[in-house]
Amino acid sequence: MGSLAFEDEEMTVEVREASPAHYLLKVESFSLLSESGIEKFESNEFEAGGYKWKMIIYPDGKGSDKGSEHISVYLAISRTSFLPAGWEVNAIFTFFVFNQLRDNYLSVRGKMRRFQPIKSLWGLPKFLSHGTFKESSNGYLVDDKCVFGAEVFVVQRQPIGECLSMVKSNDSFKREWKICNFSNLGEDWFSEEFTVGDYKWKLWLYPKGNVKNKGRNISIFLCSVDAKDFDRHQKVKANCNICLKDQINGGCKKLSYCIWFSTTRVNWGFPGFMPLTELHDQKKGYLVNDCIVVEVELEGVFKHSVKSLS
Repeated sequence: MGSLAFEDEEMTVEVREASPAHYLLKVESFSLLSESGIEKFESNEFEAGGYKWKMIIYPDGKGSDKGSEHISVYLAISRTSFLPAGWEVNAIFTFFVFNQLRDNYLSVRGKMRRFQPIKSLWGLPKFLSHGTFKESSNGYLVDDKCVFGAEVFVVQRQPIGECLSMVKSNDSFKREWKICNFSNLGEDWFSEEFTVGDYKWKLWLYPKGNVKNKGRNISIFLCSVDAKDFDRHQKVKANCNICLKDQINGGCKKLSYCIWFSTTRVNWGFPGFMPLTELHDQKKGYLVNDCIVVEVELEGVFKHSVKSLS
């Protein structure tokens, strides 16, 4: 077989047995194209990916490549007057030449191209050299007959995109609650709602621990009241400090986190905020006269949303 020297790195060259999926063109007197002064030959229309196309062959090259001793092959989108204003079609195309001796096809694929009103023609200016094409042992031109082919795969535009929006609120919030009758609170306790960064929040407390910490720790959480009604792309982020005040000695036990709240995470906090043994230790001052003091501080609230684009 003769040398197949394709200089364009954007080409993918391979040999396959399967015939082209979309179009075949048999030329019975190839030499007469040049001899008759036919600079290009346009095929009939064929359909691929919902569009009409034509394959165009330049026996002696096209444009600046004319006379370069290569065959040029191009693909043109057809019936553009029927397409909507501002139309655009992205397609990957492959051109073929049939090896009549080995019963297979040489295929040359270009990279994806954008067909649009200002550029409705794309192709391979140096599809195949005359030397390779006319070398009898290669089987591409036999008795002046040859077969070309084309495949076109349209890359469909996705009708859905996303727009990410993030807004930081400069609101800051600090508040403390003195919670009395602690021993009689029951299983859990909620604070009243408060607003930070246009969102509503609550403090959620388990005096004797939540499910996994029952009887061992006091559990404290921050709840996003709005998160249960978010769409699946919406989130809100909060920097949160939760403090349990030492009412005798001053200071506090403080734990912090920074987390995104969403429909799948409407609350976040500390199941094991403090051991109940430490809470009830009278020397430490966290529980005084059956009252505790809890402080919540919120800052740096970020709004995050993603909306669909058509």
